[in-house]
Amino acid sequence: MIHSTVLLRKKSARAVATTEYWTVKVPRPDILEYLEARSEIGEVSKGREDISLTIKGNKYFGRDLGKDYHLIFVTDVDEADRSVNERIGSAAEAIEDVLKEKNLTYVKKHYEKLVKPFVHSKLKIALVGEGGVGKTTTLHLLMGKRPPEQYIPTIALGMDVIDNIHFATYSLVLWDFAGQERFRKLWKLYFQGADIVFLLTDSTLRNILVSKDIYSMIRRDAPNVPVVVIANKQDLPNALDPSIIERLIGAETHPLVAVDLCYRDDILKILLDTAARHVNVRIPDVPPEDLLQFIDDE
Repeated sequence: MIHSTVLLRKKSARAVATTEYWTVKVPRPDILEYLEARSEIGEVSKGREDISLTIKGNKYFGRDLGKDYHLIFVTDVDEADRSVNERIGSAAEAIEDVLKEKNLTYVKKHYEKLVKPFVHSKLKIALVGEGGVGKTTTLHLLMGKRPPEQYIPTIALGMDVIDNIHFATYSLVLWDFAGQERFRKLWKLYFQGADIVFLLTDSTLRNILVSKDIYSMIRRDAPNVPVVVIANKQDLPNALDPSIIERLIGAETHPLVAVDLCYRDDILKILLDTAARHVNVRIPDVPPEDLLQFIDDE
């Protein structure tokens, strides 16, 4: 994961602009240590800007932007050099082109937006389940919106999509699609295109058994995609306990009442924990809203 980026002025080694995407802080002494090590290596590795350096448990990548500036990406130590080098190389070219047309004040003001395409990746999360179990309502809950007053079925490709939740350097793309029987032949494509699947049930025995069949379908068509079961409508008298549902379906199960805004923190934590496990990131002990960013639509 990319923790932060820094645009330096070479002469003073002072940061012109920075971005931070995670809870790891990059102090100035570490940056100075990186610059010193890079200078020493530069004497014997001319033309090799793609060599990464490990400083205090983080990996540093750098690119010169002409004679005046230097761009740094700071990542986890296990990040693949090739991937990060491709990203920082493209970012350096883009920022250098902007500097040719605009002044430094413009770059400082728009730096986060300029570098964003080169640090963010999409994490695709599909919400699946029979029609009427609460998939669209769950999306509303995630965004802190009141649920729809009446049930309007999602029809085929008319998907409800959320794509403005950011987690570290990941843009989370969540979507639900039609749960009606006649559309299920399309599901295989969605399963295979997802990084994570949330399977929603309405917690009744009838629907749980249907969801069990859906779970088997996911395991058949996308065996490597993680699946989390959400037991919605736990407020209704005929709802089975999530521990029973977990035994019936055979997958991790969490309770939910999607029409109740009090459950928003619960679903945010489920989303955060699942995403973090998928990208192999340890979650610090802070509230989910401190780690998930909800970006205004542009």
